[in-house]
Amino acid sequence: MKINIYHSIIYNFLLKTYKLRDKQGFLGKCWFLLWNYSSKFFSGAVSTTIHGYSVKVNNGNSYALYARLFPNYNNPLLQLVDSVYELYNRELSIIDIGSAVGDTNLFLIKNLPGKIEKFYCVEGDFEFFKYLKENKKYFPESYLFNVMLSESDNNKIGSLVKTHLGTASAIGEEKVKAISLDTLLFDKLKGGVDIIKIDVDGLDGRILKGSEKILQFHKPFIIFEWHPIMIKKTQNDFHEHFEILTKLGYDRFLWFNKYGDFSHFSSNESYSNREELIELCLRNLHDYDWHYDIIAIHSGSEIDILKIAELKKAKSKLSSF
Repeated sequence: MKINIYHSIIYNFLLKTYKLRDKQGFLGKCWFLLWNYSSKFFSGAVSTTIHGYSVKVNNGNSYALYARLFPNYNNPLLQLVDSVYELYNRELSIIDIGSAVGDTNLFLIKNLPGKIEKFYCVEGDFEFFKYLKENKKYFPESYLFNVMLSESDNNKIGSLVKTHLGTASAIGEEKVKAISLDTLLFDKLKGGVDIIKIDVDGLDGRILKGSEKILQFHKPFIIFEWHPIMIKKTQNDFHEHFEILTKLGYDRFLWFNKYGDFSHFSSNESYSNREELIELCLRNLHDYDWHYDIIAIHSGSEIDILKIAELKKAKSKLSSF
């Protein structure tokens, strides 16, 4: 994969000067103009550093920028992995659905060295998948899959469209084939799975529906994105995430806002409260693109949910970006 040196210099300069983004006046406008122009007209691979690792990403990829802008970004995932490691006292196996270029994996292995045994990385976007393969050299044992996931093997879903240069959502008019997570991985999980992370811009509930065998058999901890705006755009159900998880014995939910801060606990009887949160998100007035990351805990687990909510380990992480 050929790197464009000049585009890399511009991309990394913009990351280093990211604080200009929030400046009023000429400097702030210039920063936005250069970021938008570079991202729009200079496609292709650039070289940058994410969590201390020299990696290749698509020009304009937003992960490194968001990680700088929001210090608690991805803290719930980091705290969950650390807490599960402490509970089991062994290296963990993680399924990462929506792996993009591998940024989340780099975040975890940098901040939790020696605590992850293997990754199963699923990414539907072909461009992101190319970068994921390039950056895989830094991961522990890992298995990569370039497939689209849904609740079954018999239906087609919208093709992926990039909502920004760091993520994609299945909102395209073209219909593409998808399979269930059970079909993809159930027979491959010989050593089990401890955590499933899902971040797929509106399809999280459908993917959980297609994971019933894995959830019943392994009872992994789950962290998923609950994004009513994207759920509506992908024409999915706002409540299906909770319905399938409740059916399979998950009874405690920890809610974190889009910035990675703890919001509240809920149980499997919180339907009416979710209706209010759906309306809050869809009105899009409280905060731009408001949504939540949610950790689901099985009833049989003895993990300390207060420690997860407190985010102590995550707040003292080694690397934010």
